[in-house]
Amino acid sequence: MRHSWLSNGRQESVAEHSWRLALLAFRWADKLDQPVNLMTCLQMALVHDLAEAKVGDVPVFATQTKASKQQKYASELSAMQEITASLGDLQAETMYALWNEYETQQTYESKFIKAIDKIEAFMQHNEAPIETWESREKRMVFQSRWLYDYCVFDSFLTAVADAVIEKAIERLQLNQDDIAQIAAEAKAEEALFDREYK
Repeated sequence: MRHSWLSNGRQESVAEHSWRLALLAFRWADKLDQPVNLMTCLQMALVHDLAEAKVGDVPVFATQTKASKQQKYASELSAMQEITASLGDLQAETMYALWNEYETQQTYESKFIKAIDKIEAFMQHNEAPIETWESREKRMVFQSRWLYDYCVFDSFLTAVADAVIEKAIERLQLNQDDIAQIAAEAKAEEALFDREYK
C-alpha cells in the first residue's frame, strides 16, 4: 500500500498509481520537448512498480541514502527476475527490459515516466485530506529533490511541476499553515541532506 491517501480516506494502491500514471503518459506524451514512443511509455508505466507485488511499496522517505537505494534496487531486481522467469516468454523479457530501462534512466521515455511518477504522487497528495499530510510532507513541497529535480529536463514537465507545487502551497495556506516557517525548515533540512548524502 502506498503512503498517498485518496479523497475518500483510503490509501492509494500501487495498481491505482500505475493506472493513473499510464493515463498521464497518454495525455502528455505529445507535449514534451522531444518526441517519445508512446507505446514504450505506456508499457513502462504499467510495469515500473511491478516488483512491488513481491517486495511491497517502500516509502520514498526510507530510500534516501545510497545504501538504502542500492538495497531497494537489489530487492526489486530479484523480484523482477522471479516474476519474469515465472512467465517465461517474450513478453516477460520485454517487461524486464522496460523495468530496467526505467531504473537506469538513460532514455527520454524513462525520464518522462519517472517525472510523472513523482508528479502523480504529488497530485494524489494534493487531492488527499490535509490532515493526512505529515510534517515532513509539508516540507517536501519546498524541496526540489522530491519533484522538481526529476522534471527540469523538459519544459512542459517543469511547468506541470510548478503548477503542482503551487497547488500544494495553496492547500497549506488554506489550512493556515505557517508557509515561511515550513519553507525555512525545508531549506535547513535540504542543506543537511546535501552535506550528508550528496
